[in-house]
Amino acid sequence: MVTSDLAANKKKIYFFPRANGIIYMADNFKLQTVLNHRQRLENLAQQKLADSLRRETAMQHQLASQRAALNKLHQELTHRQQSGITVHELLLFRLSINRQRKDLKALLEQTEKLHREVKNNRQLLAESAQEKKLLENLKEKKEAEQKYQANRRESATLDDIALRLGKHSL
Repeated sequence: MVTSDLAANKKKIYFFPRANGIIYMADNFKLQTVLNHRQRLENLAQQKLADSLRRETAMQHQLASQRAALNKLHQELTHRQQSGITVHELLLFRLSINRQRKDLKALLEQTEKLHREVKNNRQLLAESAQEKKLLENLKEKKEAEQKYQANRRESATLDDIALRLGKHSL
């Protein structure tokens, strides 16, 4: 048996010698289209996960910045209270702090939403990878079976040739 890899379409072709000439059999995995589709789905899931992780990281930076701004306002308020502050300035600080807290709360909600999205995208990627792996395993088993059958046919052909040569030499 002689094998050949075709670079263009990545198919392996098995050549089987026969008494009446050489025939070939292409290694066609009938579910290759489905496997290709599963690979594309896995790639899309990877891209979605990467995008949601990028957005989550950006949101974490924004959240840290918002917290730092709120802490700075609190520190400035404390400093001003120690050095003396008017009621009007105190009200302005309180309004600013309340606005910052409201913005921080909204960012926390968005961060939680993004965290759930990342979790869902990880789950989607895991499921896509599992489905693709299942098909890849099936393909490997099919290829192993085809190789086994090809080896059996080759062995039978060689045995037949050996028997015929043996009969002719007597």
